[in-house]
Amino acid sequence: MLDFIAVPFGYVMRFIYEGVGSYGLSIILFTLLTQIILLPFNWKQKKGMMDVQRIQPKMLELQKKYANNREKYAQEVQKLYDEEGVSPLSGCLPMLLTLPIMMGLYYVVAQPLRYFMGLSTEEIAKMAELLNIEGQSTIQMQAQVVAQQFDNFNLLRQHFDGLMKVDFNFLGINLALTPSFKEFNILWVVPILSGATAFLQSYVMRLMQKRQGVVQDASANASAAMMNVMMPAMSIYFGFILPAGLGVYWISRNIFSVIQELILTPYFIKKGREKEAQMIAEQEEKKKLRQEEMAQRRMEQSQQA
Repeated sequence: MLDFIAVPFGYVMRFIYEGVGSYGLSIILFTLLTQIILLPFNWKQKKGMMDVQRIQPKMLELQKKYANNREKYAQEVQKLYDEEGVSPLSGCLPMLLTLPIMMGLYYVVAQPLRYFMGLSTEEIAKMAELLNIEGQSTIQMQAQVVAQQFDNFNLLRQHFDGLMKVDFNFLGINLALTPSFKEFNILWVVPILSGATAFLQSYVMRLMQKRQGVVQDASANASAAMMNVMMPAMSIYFGFILPAGLGVYWISRNIFSVIQELILTPYFIKKGREKEAQMIAEQEEKKKLRQEEMAQRRMEQSQQA
């Protein structure tokens, strides 16, 4: 379904691999490249989110003030959005645009035979038959084929012209294999690092929110605390049921996301404070002009009297 994204991304990753000669390094560089491609969308999304967070204290004041009048509350909130130049939906569109891209990236790394090595579905099935691999899901079947194709390359190349000989080992880890809860080995490093970097990402995001001075109610704090546990736990779980190559992708993406957060958030905090100061200055100027106008009217009225 997402071949129109996954296929060209597969060509890009193959190009990177041919340049660096390392499957693991090509995943890391591929992840970095996609983060750069998605930066304009992430920029827009981050700006929209921080604009909403910036006016959150005013939103809470309105919520308390109009707790018993939802219609008036909605009107005042819209008025606040207009005054502050904030669009609550501005961060949603970039997020929707990035979803198909992220899914396409997932398929490139999860199914390297199809998208990275450029084999057709029929060729993959024939390869699995030659290696006596059967009765598994598409991703797991490809993982098993990938794990064996390097050692059985001479056999396979007799049946497939132009077959790439790819070594999926990276830092002593075969990225084609899937870690197992039942067997402790070096593959465990991947899901553990995936969970650790997911926790780091959540921690940095909360740290940046505190730096921004975001005010949240009890339910929002509880949800954030739950996400701090759930996201690393899910990363570890999926790291144990999917090929290690995907784990390297998630680790790389988490680390690059942390770096992005540490750069973008302080920038938008600074811009937000500058905007707030400008708005306060404009309000003071308007107030001063009104006072001068009122003084002028009083002077004219006294002269007429």
